Amino acid sequence: MAQILAYNVSEPTRVTDGAAIPIPLTPAGVGIAEFNLVIPSVPNFVELKAMVGIRGDFNTGSLLFRIFRDGQVIFYAREGFESAGSEQFYLVPIQMVDPNVTPGAHAYTLSVENLTAGTTATVIGPIVFSGLAVSP
Repeated sequence: MAQILAYNVSEPTRVTDGAAIPIPLTPAGVGIAEFNLVIPSVPNFVELKAMVGIRGDFNTGSLLFRIFRDGQVIFYAREGFESAGSEQFYLVPIQMVDPNVTPGAHAYTLSVENLTAGTTATVIGPIVFSGLAVSP
């Protein structure tokens, strides 16, 4: 049976329109949530989950979400967006596993950047980012 080793969460806002964070054009990115996790010295994996609400403001484009551990990218995923009608609002789920993390304190950060010139989008919330360290 798996044993829980550590857990932490960052919840900057739990509602839509609880934030208004403009998403910058790549290569600039903006950190939208972060937390620290202390991992003991046993075999482990860290399950990372996030949910981010975004709004497409102008044109059609795509965003890049990244997860960093201690300043190093460990995950990235792309999400498209539009700015018209019912396609303007998105709730983006993100989930990944970070296996065999070295013991000690680690900083996890979730960021987003706009990959498409001539478009704009905004993080509007909710924003939730969590990490659960488990020993198999």
